[in-house]
Amino acid sequence: MTPTNPSRKIPADVTEASENISVLVCLSGSPSNRKVIRTAARYARGNGKSLTALYVDNGRISRDDPALAGNIALAASLGAHVETVAQRDILGAVTEYARRMAVTDLFIGYSGPSRLGTSRHLAAYRLVKNLPEVDVHIIPSASSVLKPSELRSEPRPRLNSRDILTTAFIMAAATGISVLFDRSRFSNSNIITIYILAILITSVMTAERIYGIISAVLYILLFNFLFIDPRFSLLVYDPNYMVTYFVSVIAAVITSNISSKMKETTLQARINAYQAQILLNASEQLQRADGSREITSITVSQLSELLGREILFFPVSGGRFTDEEIPEREAAGWTLLHNQRAGWGTHHFPHSGYQFLSVRTGSAIYGIVGVHRTSKDLTSFEENILLSLISECALSLESENNRKGREEAQIIATNERFRSNLLRSISHDLRTPLTSISGNASNLLSHAGELSEADKNGIYSDIYEDSVWLTHLVENLLSITRLEESVGIHPVTEVVADVLENAVAAAQRHRSSHTIVLERDTECLMAVMDVSLILQVLSNLISNAVKYTPDGSTVRIRDWREGDQVIVSVSDNGPGISGDDKLHVFDLFYTGKHGGADSSRSLGLGLNLCQSILAAHHQKIWVADVLPHGADFRFTLQLAKGDSHESISDTHC
Repeated sequence: MTPTNPSRKIPADVTEASENISVLVCLSGSPSNRKVIRTAARYARGNGKSLTALYVDNGRISRDDPALAGNIALAASLGAHVETVAQRDILGAVTEYARRMAVTDLFIGYSGPSRLGTSRHLAAYRLVKNLPEVDVHIIPSASSVLKPSELRSEPRPRLNSRDILTTAFIMAAATGISVLFDRSRFSNSNIITIYILAILITSVMTAERIYGIISAVLYILLFNFLFIDPRFSLLVYDPNYMVTYFVSVIAAVITSNISSKMKETTLQARINAYQAQILLNASEQLQRADGSREITSITVSQLSELLGREILFFPVSGGRFTDEEIPEREAAGWTLLHNQRAGWGTHHFPHSGYQFLSVRTGSAIYGIVGVHRTSKDLTSFEENILLSLISECALSLESENNRKGREEAQIIATNERFRSNLLRSISHDLRTPLTSISGNASNLLSHAGELSEADKNGIYSDIYEDSVWLTHLVENLLSITRLEESVGIHPVTEVVADVLENAVAAAQRHRSSHTIVLERDTECLMAVMDVSLILQVLSNLISNAVKYTPDGSTVRIRDWREGDQVIVSVSDNGPGISGDDKLHVFDLFYTGKHGGADSSRSLGLGLNLCQSILAAHHQKIWVADVLPHGADFRFTLQLAKGDSHESISDTHC
């Protein structure tokens, strides 16, 4: 893979686009940007548009940043043309670039509202407003709904500046209100109520129980210092206040505990909802996946984005790896052999750069997943996501294997039915000509001296006709076998008129009761064909025309040119084909409702074989009516290009 040079600068004052970019995706160092890049690449590929990835260098992030470099490499690997613009105003640079480079579709990411209260969707709004002629596609990250940054599995520090400032502000506000109450000559009980309310609010708005207890201690100190005589001292003369202080501290502890448990329950519910949403999205993608390769690709992509680590997947078939080159093969092989984890974080191969897990359902292993080692261990939340996605992948791979097994069984059953029908039809219809041949031969052997020459000639003719029919049947069966076994065709450039003459000459040797006329085109037409198979097509069509028309009928074979194709026609002036028969005339084993003399010998193979042969040539065959009556079978051949005469027979135009 040779990525586009990502360091090439585009001047901010570029005036005209040299090419139509069509699809533009914005690059950043965010992990969620990988999803935006892949979505834009799929859209561009599906709509036949070119793709450009734009990075606006505002001086804050170096282009050597690993996350940004990885996203740039990903865009280049997906066929994007990577460009860099140096400008501090990112939105302005994207807007200007999209306008001047004739962009039709713009892909940007969205991670939901910020924690500071500002709305990131204002950026998207500005782009939509400034680029009304551009379709702006906003791709939400996996965290846009449920804020994964707030779904922390590691405990916060017990003391942090945010909660300390919150506690101080609430107690200061309570003290200010209490001073106003004190000057208004309200009783101390009202002031106590205000401080208790402040303790409750602090317990709810802070993360740890300790802040509720701190606020209770501050309440005791402030109330005693500011509102109890003697004021501005911490002396307490009334023992009733000691009971009040004790009850307040107990209330603060209880309230803090209740508030903390409610927060933990809420957080766990949000974590479960987020995890369920991730698994639902992954499950939907896996259900839409086409084949095991796409299933593993989706799994690796999902795990890589959610865990922020390199993920490897090694397919397993028959208890062995299907890939030869596997990093850490010894550790991965141990996982495959023992169906247990190995690598970093385990007792087996703890110094490995990857942790390996098996993708399995029951005892069946479909692959081994490798999770790259980083400076941080997996959190419990990441561990649950990892195991859940691997389980989803295993179920999808099992379903895919079951589906393939059902399809293979269906194909085998279909082939068996085809062979059974073919053998049954052949064994049934071979009896008539074989019985006729053996009976006539027996008459000749037993009564040759008693038969006249006319009788003998009639018997010879019957034996010859039956043997020709059997030969024709065997040739059809051999052609069917050749096509079924995917031997393939061997096309050469051949003069069409020569092939038609050979087919007519062979037919006239066997068909004295009909007139077979060849009408050659005045132009010397050459086509690309497998000569033996096309001769088989002509033989079947002529044989059918003779078989289903009365004695004395005329069969015409013609060829002419239409565009870059040659049309070959085999027509007759017989009774023609009914509308119902036309719908099924090319179906296998279909013999129609005709009443011809030889109809009992038809196996329904000939026209289906013709269609299969022409399909192998990427050509077509159809039937039309002849006015006032008759049938006309036509098929196409590819006209030879150029004046090359290679492989042309000795008979020239």
